[in-house]
Amino acid sequence: MPKKINVPEPEENLKLIDAHCHLPFPRPKSNDKLPSDEQQYRDFLNNGGVYLVTSSIDNNTLELILKFVKDKEKIGYTCGWAPQTVTYTPETLYNREWKKWVEFIKQNQEKYLAIGEVGLDFHHAKTLEKREKQVAELKKIFEISVDFNKPYVLHVRNAAEHEFDQDHPKHRYNKNNGATKEVLDLIEDFHIDPKKVMWHCFSGPDEYGLILPKQGYTLSVPSSAYGINKWRRVTKNSPLPSLVTETDSYYQHPYLRGPVNVPLNVKYSIAAIAFTHNVPQHEVSQITIENARKFFNINVSF
Repeated sequence: MPKKINVPEPEENLKLIDAHCHLPFPRPKSNDKLPSDEQQYRDFLNNGGVYLVTSSIDNNTLELILKFVKDKEKIGYTCGWAPQTVTYTPETLYNREWKKWVEFIKQNQEKYLAIGEVGLDFHHAKTLEKREKQVAELKKIFEISVDFNKPYVLHVRNAAEHEFDQDHPKHRYNKNNGATKEVLDLIEDFHIDPKKVMWHCFSGPDEYGLILPKQGYTLSVPSSAYGINKWRRVTKNSPLPSLVTETDSYYQHPYLRGPVNVPLNVKYSIAAIAFTHNVPQHEVSQITIENARKFFNINVSF
């Protein structure tokens, strides 16, 4: 059994940016462990948080966010049509919801920070048909938005071995970098500047932790990197100027699986990066805040 690695606790008085969370977000009815959305936001700002970026995945979450961010100064949002939305939205609703989303992103470009999360998720799409649908919809998103001069926030999840499409065993989507390679090919096809692309909750494969930053991409390290070596390992060799911090809350808890995470836990992402890169936590804090500020073109002081 591998030896547990003890990463030092986050230090006091760290400054924080959560570059990707979901606040507010529909909660499981059984979940009573989370503070209210307002309390999470206040806790974040009262404990070193300088800015929070929340991400929608469909029209429902976008509507929740628009109500929540009203009259708040230290929060911005991104507009996403997530690969899970592509896979799970009922066909009877899909075209109507899609048109509504497209209309919003076209007419409100000055109000949101980025297009995202968008991408490919071959865990939630296990058949060739479903994967091809995700690819086709991502193409449409790029076609519509490529001239908006907005950054992109990507959700990219490759198929695990047990998720291979057995009906098409030799298909390129089954490879451990199948979704990653497809996204990179699309970005090249649409001439999207890698400097305007963030890989949220970056999960590898490991070699891309070095390949992608060399090409100019930004990688986001989740709070779960604190307690789970997999999430630390994939960015261990990534240069600090390419990294930002996130919680993906209420998922990606520093210790636990499941929907119990909060934006303030982004401090655990800082602790994880400091550990893997052997750099003081306050230095990681400063660098990752500056990286997020530049990527999203936001005005923050800290």
